[in-house]
Amino acid sequence: MVHIGTAAFLNPVVELNPFSDRLDPVRHAVLIVRDTDENQDPVDAICGFLEIGAEHASSADDLRPLLRGIHPIAIIADLDGKHQDGYHIMKTVAAYDPDLPVLLLTDGNPALLGAVDAIAELHGLTRVATVIGTSDIGGLVDFLCHAARDSGMTRLLRV
Repeated sequence: MVHIGTAAFLNPVVELNPFSDRLDPVRHAVLIVRDTDENQDPVDAICGFLEIGAEHASSADDLRPLLRGIHPIAIIADLDGKHQDGYHIMKTVAAYDPDLPVLLLTDGNPALLGAVDAIAELHGLTRVATVIGTSDIGGLVDFLCHAARDSGMTRLLRV
């Protein structure tokens, strides 16, 4: 039998300090890199439905500080936009985290799709996917659910 005083000595209670206000809460957000000014982007609507936050950048230059600031669960970008392209996005993501899921929205051009595979291999990106535009809602939802599950958002289960 152990006395209460001895038990306190053997197993001291350590009071944990609450999280410091310097730490940002974990935000489960997808970073969307699009150079369009559409107010109601279908990707935003899907993220809203799945209760995943959506942050926006308009180019690879805008992407760099956001990657460090929000630590997104995934990147969605146009492969061939007017003011940005998916290849620079892929290179930027590879320098940040080559295992971060990247979804490139394409028009289905086989030459561009072949280049995506080559760039992904060249930069060591492990999780690059493509869908044809925003019309492939099933592909977008599938990608987002996988990214959410892999980041610890277990409430999102693929059906």
